[in-house]
Amino acid sequence: MTVGPLASLQRRITAADTLILAGVRDAKTLKRSLRSRLAAAFREGRLASDGSNLVWHEDKLVPLPGGRRERVVAVIGGIEINRKRDPSLAHFLRSDGAWFDFHIDLRPHDGTHQQHRGDLELVGYGYEIRFPEVLGCSVPWLRFDLNHPAHDNELRDVRAHFHPGDDDLQAPSAVLHPEEALELLLCDLLRLPDKRRRSTAAL
Repeated sequence: MTVGPLASLQRRITAADTLILAGVRDAKTLKRSLRSRLAAAFREGRLASDGSNLVWHEDKLVPLPGGRRERVVAVIGGIEINRKRDPSLAHFLRSDGAWFDFHIDLRPHDGTHQQHRGDLELVGYGYEIRFPEVLGCSVPWLRFDLNHPAHDNELRDVRAHFHPGDDDLQAPSAVLHPEEALELLLCDLLRLPDKRRRSTAAL
């Protein structure tokens, strides 16, 4: 069977070793690490308030096709899925007015990689940042997703993807380690500039 370019890309992006959180044995360890980084971001002036207390974890059952359910542990920052992007719900507010929340679903690694036996692996996640309505920004929000293995998007070869301001528009994305994803949400790469770049007809 011929494997198309997108399927080959997805296999490379979601290879087992990219999903494993090496050295992370339980959700409490990850929760502590994320809380520590958020507290530091507040001290650095990147966050408008110390929202480290908003990171928590819980066990939950995820519905799968065919009526099955899988037990995972979720590490949640703010509120799990703020589908209506309601700013009155718990979230993290950056000093520039942008705000974000996230959720991460985990399970013990199945032992395919012997050296990672006992480590946790990513099952799914969602990180979404929303930007203030300034400077004519045409992308009001940005979300990075890793869908669960049974999701339709795996069949479409975009299990790991991002949405640039539209739920119906998506493109493949690297798998993000939770600490990498949080750093991305905090860094200047996703910070609106004081002056917009002028578009040019030719480079």
